[in-house]
Amino acid sequence: MSALAVAHRGDPRRAVENTLTAIRLAGAAGADAIEVDLRRTADGVLVLHHDDDLSRLWGRPERVADLTLPELHTLAPEVPTLAEALETADRPLLLDTGDPELAVAALAETGGTGAMFCGSAEAMAAVRARDDRVTLFLSWYGAQPPVEPVLGAVRPQYYNPEHRFLSSQEVRVWHGRGIKVSCWTVDDAVRREELISWGVDAIISNDVEGVVKSCG
Repeated sequence: MSALAVAHRGDPRRAVENTLTAIRLAGAAGADAIEVDLRRTADGVLVLHHDDDLSRLWGRPERVADLTLPELHTLAPEVPTLAEALETADRPLLLDTGDPELAVAALAETGGTGAMFCGSAEAMAAVRARDDRVTLFLSWYGAQPPVEPVLGAVRPQYYNPEHRFLSSQEVRVWHGRGIKVSCWTVDDAVRREELISWGVDAIISNDVEGVVKSCG
């Protein structure tokens, strides 16, 4: 059984990450889903951007949270709103945030679109408390797995650790619990093939064409 090929921030090797162009290219390359990052502007608009500020991508020191949407677009006009991304994407978006309030706001904006969520336990638990059916990827950042109270609050469809913490045995354990396994960010083709051989259910990668080929 093949895994889902998930494009990390769109297609960041052929366009600026988290832009509409990156989303379109990821879809055209055949990604099954497109992971994007969420921030909120000073006037409360949800936008796609990973970093706290604009320095890495746009050469500006300003923080997204300190700018209104018009101010943001003056400095970084390619940063899209979540609404624009939802309209542009021709496959499900996987919305990444560690902020519970932002996650809940995104849930309200994406109702009925098929959007999925990934991120911290706190953010995912806030989404789950409001929607029993939305697909959640519980992102995880260490070798120790989440404890039972966390799993009970989130009830994730996918456990989503960094790939270097996964083993074939751990994949079997999660599957035995009825939880699928995703992992990030896997850009090496040999490692992708190993993960797929273990039965991993979704792979998030910057190498969109490569992950589509591996998972196809």
